[in-house]
Amino acid sequence: MRSWILATMICFAAGVSLAAQDSASESDRDQEIRRSLEKITRVYHLVATQLADPVEPDRAIFDGAIRGVLAALDPFSVFLDADQFQAFQQQQRGVQQGFGAVLSVQPGQVMVLQAIPGAPFARAGLGPGDRILRINGHRVASMDLQEMVEVLQQARSGRARLSVVRSGQVVPEELELDPTEVPSATVDKKFLLAPGIGYLHVAGIEQSTPEEVQAVLAEWAGDNLRGLLLDLRGNPGGSLDAAVATAGLFLPKGTVVVSLQGRAVPERAYRVENGSVAPAIPLVVILDRRTASAAEIIAAALQEHDRAWLVGEASFGKGVVESVLPLGEGTALVLTTARYLTSAGRSVQRPLPGTALAGILGGKARAFTSRRGRPLAEQGGVEPDQKAESWRLDPWAQFLEESTAFINFAQRHLERHGKIGEGFEVGDAVVEEFRRFLQESGVIIPASWQAHLPFLKARIQTELFNLVFGITRGDEVAVKADPQVQAALQAVERARELLSAGTVTGGVERR
Repeated sequence: MRSWILATMICFAAGVSLAAQDSASESDRDQEIRRSLEKITRVYHLVATQLADPVEPDRAIFDGAIRGVLAALDPFSVFLDADQFQAFQQQQRGVQQGFGAVLSVQPGQVMVLQAIPGAPFARAGLGPGDRILRINGHRVASMDLQEMVEVLQQARSGRARLSVVRSGQVVPEELELDPTEVPSATVDKKFLLAPGIGYLHVAGIEQSTPEEVQAVLAEWAGDNLRGLLLDLRGNPGGSLDAAVATAGLFLPKGTVVVSLQGRAVPERAYRVENGSVAPAIPLVVILDRRTASAAEIIAAALQEHDRAWLVGEASFGKGVVESVLPLGEGTALVLTTARYLTSAGRSVQRPLPGTALAGILGGKARAFTSRRGRPLAEQGGVEPDQKAESWRLDPWAQFLEESTAFINFAQRHLERHGKIGEGFEVGDAVVEEFRRFLQESGVIIPASWQAHLPFLKARIQTELFNLVFGITRGDEVAVKADPQVQAALQAVERARELLSAGTVTGGVERR
């Protein structure tokens, strides 16, 4: 593969050189490309013939030159080898190769939190609380975290031999499972937070996302929705077309969502094709610093057209679009080919010093407003209408969050007290038991530990529900306790006021 890539580069360099002899009108840009490729050819020859120790020059050029060129451009342009390109295509289709399970992976322990219905783990009867002791002969208890991650990744490439202990049992059971393509839903959390208030968390923006969101709205059609929380926190983006279609579920037909500008990409405005399926539901969108790219397109469009009230933190600030360019032999180049402007003409791209995007914003500052005059941030991400912080954790609480303390305590609590019921709530006695557990584990308890009681109770209850009822119920516990979600819940009235101010129409005013 690398020989093919390099041969193409060298042949192209020779081709440019020959063409130059026949064309007196070669542009300065063409001459620059020719000179650069001739340098690469000379370096390749010198590495192959004169380096002190023999090496594979293809590898040196591939790992150095190609990756170096892309790294100098921006963080988003990358080369995909055959395996990476295949995984990328699966992600775009909303599927992944695997066994259909959500696992808790800790040093020396792998536990099932959820098995996707119809997937290999579910067909084998595996469920929450089941522990995996061996994977293809590798003893889990003797591996560190990195080794376990590598073994789990390798297991997805073919038939896997697992030794498991089911929840409540002590005798291991041997299983052989074949991986398959498992649907990977981008709407990974959905439930009613309160009567008539729906909550959706969208983890990515892929081809299936608009249909997934629409399916949930149809599922809730009989619940008389009085408000909807669309959680885009942690969403890295994905498909531009899917972002336009997802925003279009809440906007009238013909509304401008975003426009693209680029040298190799014709300037184009993307509009809603079908029109809103939920025109009367007050909408609150939740953002954080990891909301990026296509997810920012959705948030910006809904904000600029006064269709949603935004709560949380300023988003990541990625205002460029990548094209996937196949190179042959299963490889591809992901290259930044355009930048996008929101419907109001904003670029949300934050400057990236030392890259080709260092000065992408430039120019004089401009004042932007929504259709009804709400002030909008000029650049550097999408600013929420209402700021709201997540849990405020000091170093001690952050240490607990990043450790295995909560899940280890949940396991011990269940071993000592038995399973919990659906109505279980963490009270003072359980918190005191957790405090003693930390002390027995050698964790120093600061004098200020009680300031974190709401966080501690939420995390303990989340892990208990994960182990007893599955990760879906655990997610619901965690979401309901989340401070940003609570703020969004209170903001439904603001979203209702936006709707009552008038009907959103296509287009947007620029001011």
